[in-house]
Amino acid sequence: MSLWKNDFPANLSAGVLLALMMAAPAPGMAQAPAPKPVDPRFAAAEKTYLALDVEMRKQIQRDLIWVAKFPGSATGDFGPLTFAALKRFEEAEKLKPGDGLTDPARRRLADAANRARAALGFAIQTDRASGMQVGIPVKLLSKPGTNGSGGPRWQDPGEKVTVDLSVLKPEDTLPALFEKGTDAKVQGRRITYKLLRPDFFVISGETDKGKFFRRVASDGKGPLRALSIGYDKTMAATIDPLVVAIAASFEPWPSANPATSPADSARPPLVAATPSRRRATGLVLGPDLVVTGEAALSGCTEFQARTAPDAAPLALRNPRKLEGTGLIALSGRIGAPLALPFAPAGTEGALVQRDTEGELLVAAAEIAGGKVSTSLQEGGAGALVLDRSGQLVGVIAASPVTKVRVAGIVPVLSYPMLPAADLARAAGITPQSGATTTVVKSGAELGERVRAGIVGITCASDR
Repeated sequence: MSLWKNDFPANLSAGVLLALMMAAPAPGMAQAPAPKPVDPRFAAAEKTYLALDVEMRKQIQRDLIWVAKFPGSATGDFGPLTFAALKRFEEAEKLKPGDGLTDPARRRLADAANRARAALGFAIQTDRASGMQVGIPVKLLSKPGTNGSGGPRWQDPGEKVTVDLSVLKPEDTLPALFEKGTDAKVQGRRITYKLLRPDFFVISGETDKGKFFRRVASDGKGPLRALSIGYDKTMAATIDPLVVAIAASFEPWPSANPATSPADSARPPLVAATPSRRRATGLVLGPDLVVTGEAALSGCTEFQARTAPDAAPLALRNPRKLEGTGLIALSGRIGAPLALPFAPAGTEGALVQRDTEGELLVAAAEIAGGKVSTSLQEGGAGALVLDRSGQLVGVIAASPVTKVRVAGIVPVLSYPMLPAADLARAAGITPQSGATTTVVKSGAELGERVRAGIVGITCASDR
């Protein structure tokens, strides 16, 4: 699975960058508004793009980073900002709308990107000891060396910009390093973006004089591997645009691109249907009760749920509104009911959701005034909020705001939260009582605690 989703605005600062119809309505959902129609130009571009080989799609995105200010990672996925970058390329090259993916246009795109890379000497560098790879503008960062962990380092002659690759200590863990890297008690450091997932984390921020970005990844087998970028703010105008390209090129465990087999070439083009973009997070609250966000699935007539991306789907049925909550309840026996004591809202916790591919995702959450500031990703409507002791604080019913993204991931935004007690009343369940504990758990531990009770829900059919 790709770790980075596609797209985010190119005009954000690097500190923020690095550091996101006509049939009868279903029962109980007659008042739901119809889904917003898909832009036909977007749909046509998506169809053409997804029909290409995945490696070609990734290369297009790598080229768009250099030519058309595409600021995401090369995942091969298609989203609004890949579409926007293609339009910018078409306009710059005076192409007709929709012609940016033709064979001649792709060659022009590649040529322009290669010229931009060559101007800075941008080339993939490989650490001989670990095999890690990253793209480096060697004409700018012309001073290679070794960092304190024994990994490779690249700097400019004035040592105002530093890029490091590191293999970390065997005892280092993602949760512990994430907690240390985002500790609010560190003076003179402002964290502008943070995200913890089971297999990697990203932190970016600023100091009085500098900016920094760090990504640490785990393959679940050996020591963690890290990319770190730091630079003086006086270099921001030059380095900000390059941070995206460097970060997008980082491969902690590179592997050769698989060759296309005859069977692959015989398959029909991959075209994403509209329902595949209609996903939400479901909370299993009883043996036959799953609750999720209404807005993300409005107009849906058939629902499917999975406990993991590769698990067999199970049909959910009987959608009914939980009035005044923004949630709907569905019937279906899947997963294991959440067994969590309820807690009043504190000030700090964790958000747990399923993303659009059904993977469990955990992000930090700050709670204040009935709202949660967190990184709610696509598929996150219905996500739960836990306090740091593992008690249920509430649910986010709203759909994530996905127009603004950071390296393909939605940054920290504020969302209204339905308190756990209100959820219990609306769903007709009895709140569990439990003594408050002062034990602070990591985000990863909290996610694992509720994994079986968090399911991914897909709209299998619209009305």
